[in-house]
Amino acid sequence: MQRWIISGVVGAGAEALLMFLILRHEPVVRAGQDGTFANDCCGTIKLGDGKMLLNDQQTVRYTVARDAVGPYILPRTYVGVVPYQGFDVDGTRSILKLRFDKLPAPTRIELYAGATAYRFTRRASH
Repeated sequence: MQRWIISGVVGAGAEALLMFLILRHEPVVRAGQDGTFANDCCGTIKLGDGKMLLNDQQTVRYTVARDAVGPYILPRTYVGVVPYQGFDVDGTRSILKLRFDKLPAPTRIELYAGATAYRFTRRASH
């Protein structure tokens, strides 16, 4: 009887590890969102290959999805705005959606801080 219990526990652990590895390497949606978006108040958001680079300093992984309101970026951790200073990245706070104006090829990202919308517009490629 103990062998069946041990086998079950080992099997469940192996399955949990396999699911973790599969979900960790989930595919990145490609919808023409890669590029640099800028705001005079806060700096730049560079999107590429499922990673957002904030002011060339901090990287946060993200996924792209769509809900009833429209397309959005869902970062893996909270990304907020600190006016005239940059970004706040905090793993203890609830994640916020960053809204695209459209997909494919968005021209703007909106990030809300309370009722205030910070608009980041796409920079032309060099």
